[in-house]
Amino acid sequence: MRRGWKSPIQLLSLLVSTRTSLGFVINRQIATVNNINNKRRMSSEVMENESFGETNQSWRSLLEVSMAKTRKIRGSNYVQIATINKNNEPRCRTVVFRGFINNLPENHPMTLNGGYCDEKPCVMKMCTDLRSKKVEEVSYQSISEMVWWFPKTSEQYRVRGPLLLVGDDNDDRDLQIARKELWGNIGDPSRESFLDTPTKIGSGGRDDEGKVIPPPENFLLMLLDPTHVDYLRLTGGQYRQIDQRRQHGDDDDDDTSQSYWSSKEVAP
Repeated sequence: MRRGWKSPIQLLSLLVSTRTSLGFVINRQIATVNNINNKRRMSSEVMENESFGETNQSWRSLLEVSMAKTRKIRGSNYVQIATINKNNEPRCRTVVFRGFINNLPENHPMTLNGGYCDEKPCVMKMCTDLRSKKVEEVSYQSISEMVWWFPKTSEQYRVRGPLLLVGDDNDDRDLQIARKELWGNIGDPSRESFLDTPTKIGSGGRDDEGKVIPPPENFLLMLLDPTHVDYLRLTGGQYRQIDQRRQHGDDDDDDTSQSYWSSKEVAP
């Protein structure tokens, strides 16, 4: 047999080996692609079309579903909130949504004035620092607007209403309780950002026994009391809905009238 020639058996063995190696490479590439796709489905990728359509749900019920679908996504509770400065210029920043305030008594003004929708609390909790610019801006104009975008479901909520800042000087006992609860619930690094005393750095806002110290003067509970919500959904056919808080009756002699929510579909 000439040098460099291979016998039929050798050629067959080489062909089988090549096809096996090629198949292994292709299978590895397919597995890698599948793994990437699986990770994408676990991230904030847009969800596949579901049976979306018109809805008769309030903004609060819709938001409950949106939050449930994205609860495990890191940063899903980051929202943008805009204020106006003394020159009527807009200022927008990202803050952390800390849940809804749900421990107010039934006769509290915030409860009577639309604090619940579909038996779910509506007043939205955040926190801020007394030294931040937004505190001064809220003193000029308390009406603010929050934007909350859910990339996984392609939904957007624009929530408008007055901002209330609750500090040490607020004499509302129920709101002070909510302020102290939020101070205790935020993480140690977040508490440290409100502390000025150098000896407290690294303590996580705790004393020598590990107990959370009282909130400092510059820690403010920031409440957004919604009066107008613009809901937009882009998945499965565009849909837009406006929810507004209204007052029962317009009789000037009726001091016990309560607020209620109404909603309607609008053209984008």
